[in-house]
Amino acid sequence: HYLSSSAMTWAATGNEAIRERMTAVVSALHECQQAMGSGYLSAFPSEEFDRFEMLKPVWAPYYTIHKIMAGLLDQYTFGGNAQALNMILWMAEYFYNRVQNVIKQYTIVRHWDSLNEEVGGMNDVLYRLYTHSGDRKHLELAHLFDKPCFLGLLAVQADDISDLHANTHIPIVVGAQMRYEVVGDQLYKDMSTFFMDIINSSHSYATGGTSVSEFWTYPKRIASLLQTENEESCTTYNMLKVARNLFRWTKAMVYADYYERALTNGVLGIQRGTEPGVMIYMLPQGKGVSKARSYHGWGTKYDSFWCCYGTATESFAKLGDSIYFQEKGTSPNLYIIQFISSTLTWGAIGFTLRQTVQLPSSVDPFLQVVLEFSALENAKVENEEPTMNVRIPFWTTESATATLNSENLFLPSPGNFLTIKRKWTSGDQMFLSFPVGLRTENVK
Repeated sequence: HYLSSSAMTWAATGNEAIRERMTAVVSALHECQQAMGSGYLSAFPSEEFDRFEMLKPVWAPYYTIHKIMAGLLDQYTFGGNAQALNMILWMAEYFYNRVQNVIKQYTIVRHWDSLNEEVGGMNDVLYRLYTHSGDRKHLELAHLFDKPCFLGLLAVQADDISDLHANTHIPIVVGAQMRYEVVGDQLYKDMSTFFMDIINSSHSYATGGTSVSEFWTYPKRIASLLQTENEESCTTYNMLKVARNLFRWTKAMVYADYYERALTNGVLGIQRGTEPGVMIYMLPQGKGVSKARSYHGWGTKYDSFWCCYGTATESFAKLGDSIYFQEKGTSPNLYIIQFISSTLTWGAIGFTLRQTVQLPSSVDPFLQVVLEFSALENAKVENEEPTMNVRIPFWTTESATATLNSENLFLPSPGNFLTIKRKWTSGDQMFLSFPVGLRTENVK
């Protein structure tokens, strides 16, 4: 997660100190991999995988391998580090040979049985790697981590995920989504859509989070399970990936709304406001409970090493990755789906878009958004009319307002996009005011 978060932070900020540090970490890991000499890279010995393959008790070795491989791939894709790519290619070769040996020595059933241990998003990172390498071995190995006993339930649209460990399986759905993107397998898109539907309708809290004591329970039975050990932070981290992909494919407002809900509560809410680096494992939902008085409580800045510290480190490095989306096509088409103070270089039209957000408070229950356009220096601005689509959130009221250069705009009802197609000019300013509507949501 550090490799991923540092790469994303550098890509967003250009901070050279971060680049130097992350490059040094990759170089140190490269020395370790070279010393081992087989392509294997981890802090624990490869004998852990002997136990894994013999179905003996072992603590999720592939979970850690996924994090290392994903971090190296992010160092390459976001940081341009070619050494990191060579390292993950060597790792993939090592694990391809291991899995093939298991299948040859036993059967493929033995390999499937071993996936009952937590393996993280091995399928996801291998599909991603295949897009860079074009090596069919990587595609084949990714397929072998598409857990059939779980994905099969989603294929037949059965909400039968109770008693499954939530964060073991959500990354597999993310990998299924990547399979759809890489191979074009429609079934895997449908499976992820169904999965998101059942999580939202039957396994989620009002915060957008899911799981109790890390597991799913029976559909629509969470009302009796509100306590301190709800909504593991890692599950929110991965559910945001699922929602982001679904929005990219469909532009459906429900996924943008979900993303905001889960991000606001399950990411921004897990770090102690006055103590950066102090995180929580779970987000309590019970009556009269608190973040501090739970099984894990607040962690520490330097000594807590929970899985949720890793995902949180990455989550706070990519707060800006789902604010703006540009649709492919002949004419620039921008979607603004999150309201977070930020600056976007909209290179397609030669402008910078600055978003400034004033959050609601108890004395001012309005979310205020200002969007300002300014031309990029020496940019060649095409004589065309780009389209900008601004999300009107479901939680606001019909009293929401919008102006462009002080002229009132007609707003669609909440849950739709405000679409404006025009030739933008430097100095254009849009102002949006969203009253926060009071509502209740029944827990089931």
